[in-house]
Amino acid sequence: GGVGKTTLAYRLYCDRSVVSHFDICAQCCVSQVYSRKELLLALLHDAVGEDFQHRGRRDSELSNMLRKALVWKRYLILLDDVWENSAWDDLIGCFYDANNGSRIILTARHHEVANYARFHTDPFLLRMFNDDESWELLKSEVFAEESYSAPLEDVGRQIAKKCGGLPLAL
Repeated sequence: GGVGKTTLAYRLYCDRSVVSHFDICAQCCVSQVYSRKELLLALLHDAVGEDFQHRGRRDSELSNMLRKALVWKRYLILLDDVWENSAWDDLIGCFYDANNGSRIILTARHHEVANYARFHTDPFLLRMFNDDESWELLKSEVFAEESYSAPLEDVGRQIAKKCGGLPLAL
């Protein structure tokens, strides 16, 4: 972790210019250990605004409720931190594809999971930065348009290198 998958996904998910294109936005964090019921409840809460009055219902009922809430709507779903293909299998049946521009953003540590969940587009892979890219990012954040001395650049490059290519560490 640490390349910025979740940060990027949430920035997209919360961006007004993105959200304005959708009727319904819903998100959940899946994690390594998850409960299908809790995921469905979280998505339902965001999709229809109802609190946990449905906690006593079976998973299949919750799944049907979510599917009905999304059918014919243009939706944006964020599934963050998906570790296993089975999590995708547990939820995919809820997402009706009306070919209307609905989107699902999925973050995963493992490329195999992202590839398995691929629907209309290939996964977008974030990668570690090399030393020069790390320095460029650090430089833009710290100095912006200001000038700096050669010794300061040396120290900055050392700091960038110690961040190990993780954009969020910079």
